[in-house]
Amino acid sequence: MSSSRHSFGSSSDADQTPTQIDWGPMFHYIAGKWPTVVRNTPTDNRTLIGLPHSYVVPTTDEVNGFTFDEMFYWDSYFMSLGLLHHPELRHLIVDMTKNMAFLLQKFGMIPNGSRFYFTSRSQPPFFTQMIKLAHEILVTDGDTQAPDFLHQMTELAELEQNEVWLGTSNGHLRQVFAGLSRYFDINVADALVVAESGWDQCPRCDFHRWRFHLPVCLNSILYRRELDIAEFWEVLGESGRAHGWLDAAKTRKETMNRLMWNQARGFFADYDYQRQRRNPYPSLAMFYPMWAGLATQKQAQAMVERWLPQFEQFGGLVTTLKPKEDAQWAWPNGWAPLQILVTDALDAYGFQTQADRIRIKWLNTCATTLAQTGKMWEKLNVVDGNHHADGGLYGQLSGFGWTWASCDHFRHKLSRDAA
Repeated sequence: MSSSRHSFGSSSDADQTPTQIDWGPMFHYIAGKWPTVVRNTPTDNRTLIGLPHSYVVPTTDEVNGFTFDEMFYWDSYFMSLGLLHHPELRHLIVDMTKNMAFLLQKFGMIPNGSRFYFTSRSQPPFFTQMIKLAHEILVTDGDTQAPDFLHQMTELAELEQNEVWLGTSNGHLRQVFAGLSRYFDINVADALVVAESGWDQCPRCDFHRWRFHLPVCLNSILYRRELDIAEFWEVLGESGRAHGWLDAAKTRKETMNRLMWNQARGFFADYDYQRQRRNPYPSLAMFYPMWAGLATQKQAQAMVERWLPQFEQFGGLVTTLKPKEDAQWAWPNGWAPLQILVTDALDAYGFQTQADRIRIKWLNTCATTLAQTGKMWEKLNVVDGNHHADGGLYGQLSGFGWTWASCDHFRHKLSRDAA
């Protein structure tokens, strides 16, 4: 790990307005990279699962002799937030949503990625957010099949919610305590359970006790899904089917506040249901309830005032406040999905100044590392503002789809805010 610009948890950069550098070459680079990651694999090929529609992969770069040819679940959502701003590529968002539906129908779940060896687990379930993006595209394009698409996808989202994420059987043993859910892998190994979270190699949940925790990120996503499904049924004119999901969301919100909100320290925590206590370890996951819309304004204010200055560093938001050996989802690393989720959450609660400041810092870091290395990266060292991130067990990866998407998404947000 490179030497740190600041001590752990320092807030010295939190209130500094960054100077915007020239992002033009970076956006030119990104626009040229998107077409290179489009794939079309209609038939199975060894471990690769054939998909009926086109999709994007995270990178074209070879990693330890392996190339990414599969579609990943949560990567696809975050990459879609970038593709949305490239009119010639927007159709891929609809295509990938249909691919997710295909996988759900084929396997009874959406796997981690479109490899047969990934079918033991899923990934953070952003399917309803994909449905929302895809449906908006169809409506904007005047597609007469938009209502039928939304109806079919909503039925499948209900299936995924009930059978996978609220599952109580051995194959999908995720809902385990007080109506809340955990991440799971059918092999019941913590190294694989944490992989379902997307935060593989992370000090949260006592590092190797993920199967005994109810993660605040997952349950926030499930809350948002319940609201999404209710919204879809309302749009389709089936209010009766919406009511049950609104009730489920209300119950989840109450339970999460009771079990996960740490009043004394002012943040939402992962809940250790085996020991029946809130895990004391703070991470950017605390902001997921703001992204989902379940935090109160008072709770949001507490997290923004007390915790955001500690997470905000020279180059963006750092994942945790302390390093951990072989942990890539930790200090000093910043990850594109978390930059997106947290800044969107800040916007939703009226903290636009903080959100835009973080966006500019992240864009500056991405542009600087591209100028220095000729590449963009899966993760960045946001403490020092470079690409020398802690690589964890498999190192640093160049590319990278969700990093490009974060830049496209942030440019759109900043343009909107300046208008």
